[in-house]
Amino acid sequence: MSRELQGGILMLVGIVTLRVSWGTTYLNYVKEGMRPWLLLSGAVLLVLGLLAVIDAVRGRGDEDDPQDSEGESEGEPGDGHVHAHGGPRTAWLLLLPVFTLFVVAPPALGAYSASRDVTNSVAAPQLLPPLPPGDPVPMYLSDYVTRAVWEKGVSLEGRTVTVTGFVLPTQQGWQLARLQILCCAADAFTSKAQPTNLPAGFARPPADTWVTVTGHWVPGGGTESGTAIPLLEVESIVEIEQPVNPYD
Repeated sequence: MSRELQGGILMLVGIVTLRVSWGTTYLNYVKEGMRPWLLLSGAVLLVLGLLAVIDAVRGRGDEDDPQDSEGESEGEPGDGHVHAHGGPRTAWLLLLPVFTLFVVAPPALGAYSASRDVTNSVAAPQLLPPLPPGDPVPMYLSDYVTRAVWEKGVSLEGRTVTVTGFVLPTQQGWQLARLQILCCAADAFTSKAQPTNLPAGFARPPADTWVTVTGHWVPGGGTESGTAIPLLEVESIVEIEQPVNPYD
């Protein structure tokens, strides 16, 4: 692989990074706060790649200069010019994610990943703040699960909540699920709730269908356990488009 191609690949990686992070696609992979760093990284890669290409072109021009070969004699190399040819062939593998993102950006994690996550909740490190007044209270599904499992539903009792997630099919029907990330999709973990008292005639939507559920906490599903899946008694359920930020 020539130095020009190496620099070109570096530029392509930078361009793709900028393209993904310029809009909202990056939210499928990392937290919102990572955007400035992605933009900075993309710009740095683009500049470094451009400089590498310019340096390679200039070096080739010097190589073609007749004056550079005056110091060469039969069987002897020139005066200190060392030209790197090729490079690790594995560098071509960088083009795979580049072309993938150019053609079609992989979607956010969904039901496939959630179905393989056994842990549903971790103990809250401290007391959670009280819920704001007024019903229904909009909240993340992970917040609902934490309050139901580790506070035993004390802060949810008598309140109406609104949570959003995607449909996760199960052998018994389906669960409401949503993934939460600490940094990026690689460390994602799932929060799940079991809807109950579904409207008459309600048919389970396909996997990964996004819905907003308004309802109440009811006892059941277990408490103080990382695998407990709390119940959510449904008042209403509405299908929606995937949120711009699909993670909690």
